[in-house]
Amino acid sequence: MKFLVPVAMGLLILATVAGCSRVTVKIDSYSPRDPGSPLRVEAGKPVPLSVTFTNTGNRTGTFLVRAVVRDSLNVQVGPPSQTVTVDPGKSRTVTWEHIVTAPGTYTVQFIVGRDANTTLAQVPASPAPLIVGLPAVISTAFQLGDRVRVTTAVNVRTGPGTTASKVTHVNYRDVAPAGVEGKVIGGPDKADGYVWWRVEFDAGYTGWCIEDALTKASGG
Repeated sequence: MKFLVPVAMGLLILATVAGCSRVTVKIDSYSPRDPGSPLRVEAGKPVPLSVTFTNTGNRTGTFLVRAVVRDSLNVQVGPPSQTVTVDPGKSRTVTWEHIVTAPGTYTVQFIVGRDANTTLAQVPASPAPLIVGLPAVISTAFQLGDRVRVTTAVNVRTGPGTTASKVTHVNYRDVAPAGVEGKVIGGPDKADGYVWWRVEFDAGYTGWCIEDALTKASGG
């Protein structure tokens, strides 16, 4: 508490009452924390975030705790803040699961404050690149160059997707029958709820097939 104290004729100064209540915090640890070794996570997958802090004041405080995540365009992408109450001298760990929505580099900064406009502590001092989003792995069923065999009659299309037209070839008769073989030369791609691979068939036609109708051929 501050008040005016007379010290001489017509002179006043501000004085502070010793021992008044205060709320201060110290951030003890956070994760991720090393920009030299950022967390690498596939797009679409969650990444754990956490910060541990101590109420170093002399009274119970209610704190707004934020993990500010920004994408490569500096757009804040979450997660939501949390409000916690901590007794003096006690510590609290706050955690989040943040979904990385796209490949790219994400900066992170943890902030503990009284509200969105009053910061009591933050780490790191400036937002740091602590998360790297990786392209989603669509499928690992095949690799380019693998020999594959059709397990059930399947459409062969000019592109990945059920709306792509079927290929035209003298040896292609509406579908590729079970048992025909070929070599994977493209993919994987994902469209219309299927995983697609581009196959160069021994019969002479080439196109995209759904993964569910293919298997590795002997020696493939």
